[in-house]
Amino acid sequence: MKDIRIMPEQRGESKSTGRREFFAAMVTGAAIVGAAGATQAQVTSSVDTAPLQFALNLHYLSTNMLQLAIYGVGRQLPARFIRGGETLDQPGVSATSAKQVGFPNGTRDIQARIQEIADSLWFRTLLLRDLLRAEAPAQKQIDMTAERFTTMFRMAGAIGPSDSFDPYASPTNLALAAETILAVQATALNGLSTLYTNSVIRASMLSMAATAATDVTTIRTILMAASTARPEIITMVDRMASWRNGIDGGSTTDRGLSPIMVNGRMAARLALTDDNGLHLSRTPGQALNVLFMTSGAATQGGFFPTGINGAFKTGAAN
Repeated sequence: MKDIRIMPEQRGESKSTGRREFFAAMVTGAAIVGAAGATQAQVTSSVDTAPLQFALNLHYLSTNMLQLAIYGVGRQLPARFIRGGETLDQPGVSATSAKQVGFPNGTRDIQARIQEIADSLWFRTLLLRDLLRAEAPAQKQIDMTAERFTTMFRMAGAIGPSDSFDPYASPTNLALAAETILAVQATALNGLSTLYTNSVIRASMLSMAATAATDVTTIRTILMAASTARPEIITMVDRMASWRNGIDGGSTTDRGLSPIMVNGRMAARLALTDDNGLHLSRTPGQALNVLFMTSGAATQGGFFPTGINGAFKTGAAN
């Protein structure tokens, strides 16, 4: 069976770029109306810049990881999509530490689902850069190696203290690794949604948060299906969620995958929602606690050994 993988640019990136430019023009128009007399219209207000920059940093991690895992070497975000602003004198650091995952027969449905998420992340990254334009932060070093994930899984107790975890060894391992990255992204984007002041940007980012929530639910559905043959997967996801929920403070920001009793019946927990059915949220500081792998007010660590660029760049002190 031939493995056909369609690259993002083969799926109409030129048309998508046109739509992004049209959207950016709409936002610029809104900024002009709200800032009459300004010498130069800004795509976003200064208030909106910080959350958009943080959203872009989250996408740098998830997009590079899943693009490389699906398509292989050369599919990390290129230089023009990771540089600071719209100039060439603020280069970003290329991310090359993820590896391509093999998808044997019988796992092509998993491949198709993760590929769709990877491509969606690619276009969302470009949209965020279009909205930020000169304010887009440069990508800093990203560590997506098996050693980094091993550290995280050991900290969570998802594997033994002397065990290793390679996220690129199998489709299921990739889903386990992606679950944490996408869970943090989805909850953080939801938390950012209250910070936007521009109505056009707010509508777009609410939609992006909803898409991110769907992404993590898709990954958790893959893991639930895989747990039929490997029951330990549920325990691993539960422990990862408990670790994330603990390292970022006292509020509930995460859910495990084990079914719970609802109205006398067992119910799955595929979506990261609270008791009211609303998606869980994280602050930027809480998200960085997980990504930096520390409960302290750190400015670097974990997946970002040298930190991130932007206004939100410090973990919460828990």
